[in-house]
Order: sequence, then structure tokens, then C-alpha cells
Amino acid sequence: MRHNKIIGWDRFLGLIEGVQRVSPWLSRQIARRAAEWPYWYSGMVIEEWLDRQVWIRMPLSFRNSVDGEISPGHLLLGAESTLRLLLLRLKQELPFQYRFTASHLEIHHAVNQSVDYKFAIEDWERIRLELAKTSHATGEFAFSARLQDGRLAASFVFHAAFELEKFLPA
Repeated sequence: MRHNKIIGWDRFLGLIEGVQRVSPWLSRQIARRAAEWPYWYSGMVIEEWLDRQVWIRMPLSFRNSVDGEISPGHLLLGAESTLRLLLLRLKQELPFQYRFTASHLEIHHAVNQSVDYKFAIEDWERIRLELAKTSHATGEFAFSARLQDGRLAASFVFHAAFELEKFLPA
């Protein structure tokens, strides 16, 4: 019987240890949600992860490609991972829950090389204020991914519904 052997598990643990030094809370959140995220199978690597922006690279590998091209499903998973990591960081300042209500993918070129996802959230203040007023908000996040040579690989649009978490005051 095969145990919970995940390809790239050592890299994932290395990531957790790196995040542990910066934010113990955030590393616990990532470890707790690791089972929910099928993204590590794609071979994605977090290059930069700041407060309001994230940069992820997905290399071309036999695990995420079909006939020499990264499959659309893995492209969409990479985009979703990029957005989820950024929202996870924002949950430190305001406790909220979210769910994706729709996603759209448009591929512009053949994706036969590594892909870079770079996303910086710009509409967060509006969402945060709407959550504070009504405890519900919606957001639309549009960004793109670039091939290693700089060409546009794909464009993504995600629609999300936010809800303020209930918490007891101290």
C-alpha cells in the first residue's frame, strides 16, 4: 500500500521552513491547507511572495505537460495558486473566507516552456472596506502569465465572493 508520498514533498517542506522563519502563523496555514492544494504536483516554485504581490514559476516537466505543452488545467491551477497565496497573506490583516465563483482562461501562444505568474492585487482596499461595512463583498481578479521568453502565454479572470469571518472580541 502506498503512503501519502507526494512528488516534491522535500521542496514543500523546505518552503514551509523558509516561511516559518518569516511568519509562523502563515506556515501553519500553508501546512494545514496543503492537502487542499494539488498545485505542488505541477512543480511550481514560489519566486517572490510579498504583502500585496506574488510571483510563481511553473517549469515545463513531464508531470504537467501533454505532447510538449503545459496543459490548460495546470495553467489554471497555477493561476489559482497565485491568487490563493496572495489571499492567504491578506487574511493576516483581516479574517475572511472566500470562494471562487467563476474562472476564465484564454491561451494566447503554445505553452512549451516555463511560465511566470506575477500578480499584484490592486482592488483590495475596496474589497476590505466593503467587507467592513456589509461583511460581504465580491471581487474580480484579472492577470496574465508570461512565457520564459517574455511572450504572453495566457490570461486569467477569477471571480470571488468574500465573507467576513465571525470572531469574538478580546
